[in-house]
Amino acid sequence: MRQPNLRTTFTVAIVDNDPMSLKSITSLVASSLPQVRILWAVEQGSQAVCLATKSDSQPDVLLVDMSMEDMPGSMVCRRIRRATDQVSLLAMTSFSVQIYADQAWRSGAQGIVGKGDGDELIRALLAVANGSTYGDGGFESGALSHFRIQSSRPTKKDLLSDREIQVMDLLAEGLEDDEIAEKLNIGRTTVRKHLQSVKQKLGARNRIQMVLRWMKSE
Repeated sequence: MRQPNLRTTFTVAIVDNDPMSLKSITSLVASSLPQVRILWAVEQGSQAVCLATKSDSQPDVLLVDMSMEDMPGSMVCRRIRRATDQVSLLAMTSFSVQIYADQAWRSGAQGIVGKGDGDELIRALLAVANGSTYGDGGFESGALSHFRIQSSRPTKKDLLSDREIQVMDLLAEGLEDDEIAEKLNIGRTTVRKHLQSVKQKLGARNRIQMVLRWMKSE
């Protein structure tokens, strides 16, 4: 049963790189909360960051899948939270929430919820939209997490471009230059230029050290 006095008129956006999941969650929100306006639903984290940090496309709440291919959900949250405290961030996962809870908190989210329970997802969405936090993990308000992240030094990943993040994620998975180039539809020379740029930004001497520093960075 929905709690009384909860605000149910607000704007929502969704980012999830699984098309079926994106469609399902969009439909769930639309049918469960007809007063809510869904501003946009996208599959790429980089696109979500761009839209969520522009005043004319900024939602009240952004639902963020934590395991996306082009940009991890933690990076999406962190980039948005560093830029603004005006968007409440609710992390989502198909896996156990304990796996991503700490990442979500450190990245400035106001809560985390599993995708498997639609009723719980709606409860979490309403809680976050009304200024509360959701889930275990010491989650903070948007204002507090914005201050914390802005006051901290940028992580190594904050220094990289979206394409460099994509290249490094694939390199860390064990892909060779040719495979990375094919997957991203870019040239092998371009891949190597990105890797050289990343090596300089991370202060690494070689690829092994570069991957190790990448894996350790938030």
